Amino acid sequence: MWVGFKSTKMGIGQWLGVEPLPHAFVVNIGYQLQIISNGKLRGAEHRVMTNPREARTTSATFINPSPDCVIHPAEALVNSSNPPLYKAFKYVDFFGTYTAATGDPETVLNPHKLQA
Repeated sequence: MWVGFKSTKMGIGQWLGVEPLPHAFVVNIGYQLQIISNGKLRGAEHRVMTNPREARTTSATFINPSPDCVIHPAEALVNSSNPPLYKAFKYVDFFGTYTAATGDPETVLNPHKLQA
């Protein structure tokens, strides 16, 4: 099995191959944590390519807030030297953008960014 993570350091459209550790879990964080962390954490773009020689087990689990929950950068991570990068919004608005974006992170995140 080959697990790949898209890396901006590798260049646009390029993937960095990552060999999984035996018996390990891979946890990908979502865009909500990118926003709550004010950009300190990044929502992972990933893909998995399998091969016929190795078995693979996948379990996708999502933890989402209630639709009326307000998402915004955590106050502890915002100050005069680190201004907020994202505006506050309801999760229901984010989810609508996310489901329409078909995997493009800029389409998902841009409507929620504060303009510099």
